[in-house]
Amino acid sequence: MRKWIMIAGGVVLAFIVVIAALAIFVNPDRFRPDVEKQASASLGRQVTIGKLKLALFSGGVTAEDLAIADDPQFSKGQFLTAGSMTIGVNLSELIFHRKLDVHSFTIHKPTVTLIQDDKGQWNYASLAKSNAAPSTPAQPSSAPPEFTIGKFTLDDGQVSVHHLVSGKTSEYSKLRFEATTVSLTSSFPYEFSTVAPGGGTVDVKGNFGPIAQESERTPIESAISIKGFDIAATGFSDPSSPLKGVLDIVGHIKSDGTRSDLDANITGNKMCLAAGCTPSTVPIAIHITAGYLLVDRVANISSGQIKLGSSTTNLAGTVNLKGSKPQVNARVDAASLAVGDIEKFLPALGVVLPPGAKLEGGTASVHATVVGPADALFIKGHVGLANSKLTGYDLGDKLSVVTHLTGVTVNKETVIQEFSADVQQSPAGSKVDNLLLFMPGLAKLTGAGTVGQQNDLNFAMKAQVDITKSAVGMVGSALGKKNTSVGIPFHITGTTKDPKFTPDFGNAMGVSSAGSTIQKTTQGLTGKVGGLFGKKK
Repeated sequence: MRKWIMIAGGVVLAFIVVIAALAIFVNPDRFRPDVEKQASASLGRQVTIGKLKLALFSGGVTAEDLAIADDPQFSKGQFLTAGSMTIGVNLSELIFHRKLDVHSFTIHKPTVTLIQDDKGQWNYASLAKSNAAPSTPAQPSSAPPEFTIGKFTLDDGQVSVHHLVSGKTSEYSKLRFEATTVSLTSSFPYEFSTVAPGGGTVDVKGNFGPIAQESERTPIESAISIKGFDIAATGFSDPSSPLKGVLDIVGHIKSDGTRSDLDANITGNKMCLAAGCTPSTVPIAIHITAGYLLVDRVANISSGQIKLGSSTTNLAGTVNLKGSKPQVNARVDAASLAVGDIEKFLPALGVVLPPGAKLEGGTASVHATVVGPADALFIKGHVGLANSKLTGYDLGDKLSVVTHLTGVTVNKETVIQEFSADVQQSPAGSKVDNLLLFMPGLAKLTGAGTVGQQNDLNFAMKAQVDITKSAVGMVGSALGKKNTSVGIPFHITGTTKDPKFTPDFGNAMGVSSAGSTIQKTTQGLTGKVGGLFGKKK
């Protein structure tokens, strides 16, 4: 046994001597200028590598530092930096033939800086632009020399996304990118993953290449899975934008370098789409099929559907990606939405009902155009509601002037036979015109007004009532009305959670406040009619 131990010890000692000798006589750092030159030529950027050292036990060469310069049109800094990298090489070729044959390339803890300018261009777009395959088919003689790496890996990296226009920066962590059989002249498989701000995850898997002169024109086919993508935390929208929520996206994209086709299913949770909104407690589902022409940088939505419960809204239009923010020009159409499906989503649209109030039954319709930046949309269109019921809120009591004039006893459940309005919605709030609300046995209400960013109301309304059904025909005479239908004007102020209904007596009697006689007459009539609102002079 002692003999075998001595033999084993001798072998180990000899092995250590050989390793020491190789470390002395094989100096991979002498290849560093060639590696830097070849990498710089391939990427079209200045590449700087730290001292190369032989790592026999790991079967490769290590470098202390790595830096890839940024496009000078964006910054004078670095596009990528890393504290170390490992190059897997064929050691026999390196030792016996002094030839550097690379089969793997791993960059440890890289930091990548992505920058977008005011034209929507990114600083990565010019990578490999001068030496990659052209974006249009070329003759074989003009193809670049073959350059292949068996495996390329970015491990545990960080990405900073900076928008020059807004000055916003978003940080993505735990970046991992892995590609095999990497070549400039052929397609290769890759996988990408990262953790987004707010804790969401991004996973992409597919094939990429051959690399084109403009990287955006490189053919690609990928499966995309995004979970928990927080719109506000990721900096997708401006802090002042009402657009908020958390997205889950599952999709597939394929591009031939000229046209890209996207098929995606999007689920939005805790969504907020309008000024003064409250995050929705129910999800919204969107399915989109779109084609994107790279020369125009415009995506055409050929098929789009928005689903709330069992109700579907059709979506069609374009998204222009030429600038720093996506510009939307789309149309939304829905002829028959179940009120039960959309009622819980109304707060996300800035429609907040008073506490306890609830819409039950009936159908709704929406026909609108949607234009502007994706995080500050301007919506203009027509909305309608038919055969629904408002419960948990005594609208008849709030409109006591109407109930008194008609002599109708109103329950706390209000039947809405018809509601319609022309609506304009923007980050500043909402503007409502041509509002019509018909409630059988109560009144027909018409008017217009605004809803501010804090859900504050400012509406001028009129209730059309039939005074012959009550004992207050004297009001009709006082107003100079001989027909049976009288318009009672009033204002709605306060907030959507706590609206205030105030009569407008001056307009009701068609008199001016100028002149003492008219004022005296007005005051007298006000005292009589005010009681109908529960008001005392």
